[in-house]
Amino acid sequence: MYKLSILFRAPSDIPTFEHDWANTFVPLAEAMPGILRVAVSNIDGGPDGPAPFYKSHEFHFENRAAMDAAMNSEAGMRAGHALNAIATGLFTILFCEVLEDIVRESGKPPEQQLPTSNNQNPNPHVVDL
Repeated sequence: MYKLSILFRAPSDIPTFEHDWANTFVPLAEAMPGILRVAVSNIDGGPDGPAPFYKSHEFHFENRAAMDAAMNSEAGMRAGHALNAIATGLFTILFCEVLEDIVRESGKPPEQQLPTSNNQNPNPHVVDL
């Protein structure tokens, strides 16, 4: 899997940016062919406090060739022009090879999943003889 990641720095006029991003860039970018998954995140900061980025927008593709084709498509070219028009100097684009993408069936981390069998020992540290 391959992804195109766009990291946005905070704009000076957030309401205008949000409007232009949602109504101009997103419809064009999400029309690119071959997209398997889209993830958008508002960045809240990091362990040391504020982060240099405000928002991330990720597009997942089957492979690098599919990502390149999407970016060179008519929708991709129009999205690129829109991105430059609404966020000049505010974004960084990264091309990322995704090494692992796990989606858990239960939607819960392993430590929160309950045993499925009634025959399990309630105290795993005590061995039944």
